[in-house]
Amino acid sequence: MRSARGRVTLSSENLPVRLPPFVAAATVALTVTACTASDKAPAADSATATAQAAPATEAAVRIVSPADGDTVTLPFTVRLEATGVEVIAATGTAEPGKGHHHLVIDGDAPADSLPLPAPPVVIHMGNGASERVIDSLSVGPHRIIAIFATGDHVPLTTVKRDTITVIVK
Repeated sequence: MRSARGRVTLSSENLPVRLPPFVAAATVALTVTACTASDKAPAADSATATAQAAPATEAAVRIVSPADGDTVTLPFTVRLEATGVEVIAATGTAEPGKGHHHLVIDGDAPADSLPLPAPPVVIHMGNGASERVIDSLSVGPHRIIAIFATGDHVPLTTVKRDTITVIVK
């Protein structure tokens, strides 16, 4: 039914209305087009979304080699890597996020609030090195703990430690 303004109006009197197939298809296409992403709440850009979804890098020290459980012969080299911190030579003072490696062999990790003790239990790698040759262990199993500490040799409690056991033959 046409109104005075030339528009088609529907009333309950003239329903049901049958539409030709091309009109029905056009109606569906217009309906789908009307519900696009632009009608939804704006999404964060992909860089922001990725940054929010990606976990922060955990600060950690890891013994790269030898692997836990390896059988080694003397001498062997312990290789370390650090993530989330910067490895530098010991300066005698604490610098945030910076420090150097220590190895504890066959001992317990000391208290976190105190400087690490001297050898033979703790090997200080104060020159900023990430590897150390071990040449004087007895035959048998040995536990090695890698600890990251500041320039004044106090362990950084925010840096995850790594522990392995090797068997010297």
